Amino acid sequence: MSLLKEFEDDARIEKQDGSVIGPYKASFPGKTIFILDEKADIEEGDVILRELPSGKDERCIVTEATFYMRGVAGTGAHYQIKYRKGGQSEMQKPGHTINIHGAQSVQVGDHNTQNIVNSFEALVKKIESADLPPEQKEEAKGMLRKLLEHPAVVSVIGAAAGAVF
Repeated sequence: MSLLKEFEDDARIEKQDGSVIGPYKASFPGKTIFILDEKADIEEGDVILRELPSGKDERCIVTEATFYMRGVAGTGAHYQIKYRKGGQSEMQKPGHTINIHGAQSVQVGDHNTQNIVNSFEALVKKIESADLPPEQKEEAKGMLRKLLEHPAVVSVIGAAAGAVF
């Protein structure tokens, strides 16, 4: 049996700038990844991506990439890569913003959620100051409250939506 038959996996390489290149024929036999392409661009810090049957990517962070012109059993030029298991992509990691304005105003999260809440609060104030009968004002605020309590809206905006009323 040829060792080349072991190179049945496809591997992609996520570069440090977030770009993804490949796929390349690869083998993942243990603590070393073999990539059978002499023109592959692999550096320490890159991430080797292998698609799992679930459709998710296994992420292996390159700690050492060594190029060999000749291999054993007819493999030819290839890379041998030492790695450690990785977490989520840097591009996917959520950022956290913390704003503190005096003792009374603290915001933890992103500006978008806060802006949405501010918009709803402004809408409530506009309804209250509108030249409408009190019944219509209460009806409009009730409809808005019902919208903000809807599970789909809460999942998109977050629990902060409940702070409007």
